Amino acid sequence: MSKKFDALMQDFHAKKMSNSDIINRRRVINGEDDGLMQVSPLKHPFADEIFKTMLNNNWVPQEVNMSKDLEMWKSKSMLTENERRVYKRSLAFVSNLDGIQTDNITSNILRHITSPEISLALIRQAFEEALHVHSYSTMVESLELDQEEIYGMYRQDQELYEKNRYVLRSLGSISDSSFKTGNFADDQKFLEACVSNIILEGIYFYSAFMVFYTLKRNNKMPGSAEMIQFINRDEDMHLWLFIKIVNEIKKEQPELWDEKLKERVINNIRGAVEHEVSWGISCINEGILGLNGRNLNEYISFIADMRLIALGFDPYYKVKNPFPWIDQFTQGSMIEVNFFEATVREYATGTLLWD
Repeated sequence: MSKKFDALMQDFHAKKMSNSDIINRRRVINGEDDGLMQVSPLKHPFADEIFKTMLNNNWVPQEVNMSKDLEMWKSKSMLTENERRVYKRSLAFVSNLDGIQTDNITSNILRHITSPEISLALIRQAFEEALHVHSYSTMVESLELDQEEIYGMYRQDQELYEKNRYVLRSLGSISDSSFKTGNFADDQKFLEACVSNIILEGIYFYSAFMVFYTLKRNNKMPGSAEMIQFINRDEDMHLWLFIKIVNEIKKEQPELWDEKLKERVINNIRGAVEHEVSWGISCINEGILGLNGRNLNEYISFIADMRLIALGFDPYYKVKNPFPWIDQFTQGSMIEVNFFEATVREYATGTLLWD
């Protein structure tokens, strides 16, 4: 039985602890939790802000018109063979990735969270990951692509297979059903796994996203780019949710964020950049108009520096964004460092103890 319900399943006796006492003892992990998900007043208001933004961002893939994309895909002259190859490989990878993340959130992360407002945001994220899986399926069906070729590509493509294995390995430290937080070593594993989610949401998707945006900039496959815009907006919120989760755990349990873990985090981010750049270059082959191995490398490195800064590190790569035009697709939110500086709101804390 989940530890969240232990308090409810005990024999009845009058509780001396008030709701305010329970909320004051809340933490991201290892906090007081009666399983009832009382979210007001808030201990972690950032999660409530993100949850409400997610609700306001609601969409469904059927909103996207894919008719022009189908026309272009069927035409022998509208797309080059390399553009078709790049499109299919990018779609194969992102569809694999969101399937991995849907299971990761529901099976690995949620069961350890003891803050109800963070749990609600993660539940909404899991819904959105499932929505993305459905969106990629919509793209496959709309273009009448071979489903076995797209979804089964990792079984035929060695590079995609290795990329998927690397992603799964980075998330696997807490996947064992017997794993539980509550001691230094396991709490540190959980914190590192949360950083792996930042890497997944904030680095791994971006070479593929750039492919779809570059095609759209070249007036090709506009519906696909619009679908990716919706997905990208969701992933941006997922990224910031995990950045806030990591930084909050660092405040609540600062002993976890030691020099050894910091070194591992930096190395994990650098390893992710190497894998993402290697995959991206192999994916685009000789390149498509406006996108080549050099500027893709710069772009992924730039993105990685933004993630490092958000976690409190100095930038490692110190490169500029080679695609300033990307803002027209993302409104700049995808690479903002200070997302929450624009959010000013007062919270009524009542008898709560924190500032």
